[in-house]
Amino acid sequence: MVSLLVSSFSGTVFAQLKIGYVQPSYIFSKYEPYIEAEKKIREFEQAEVAKLQKEGEDFKQKVENAQKQQALMSDEMRAAKQQELETQRNALDRAYDELYNQESGLLAKKQKELISPIIEEINTILNKIGKDDEYDFILNPEEGGVLYANETYDISDYILEELNKGIVSQ
Repeated sequence: MVSLLVSSFSGTVFAQLKIGYVQPSYIFSKYEPYIEAEKKIREFEQAEVAKLQKEGEDFKQKVENAQKQQALMSDEMRAAKQQELETQRNALDRAYDELYNQESGLLAKKQKELISPIIEEINTILNKIGKDDEYDFILNPEEGGVLYANETYDISDYILEELNKGIVSQ
């Protein structure tokens, strides 16, 4: 997209562009609220994993005990114990999924809760600097995206106009 924009400008217009770039990873590594949020997320994850590991160890112990007592159990008792262990294993699997699910897991929710306000603050500052300091574009070289673009370069209406011309002629 950037190469398209650059190639569409004449030499004199291009010389007047004010372009900056931002390295998000650098900002994140130096911005104390972000560092603190990441620390809280790691602590939350460690605490949740410790709980799950304890539950996993308890489950493993129950399986071992059931195997030792299997010879003493009737078929009905064995089936009931197997059902109980299967239910417990499924609950443990669900607990792991509830923690690590990318969209709705506890960890994803905690990240959104702690990181989203920081990202919003960074974006607010980025847009303020873009407007106040009259940047035309602010880029993200790490991901190859445009973080800020002066609205005067928005050609969406022009594209729509041309597309609509094509619809009329068909």
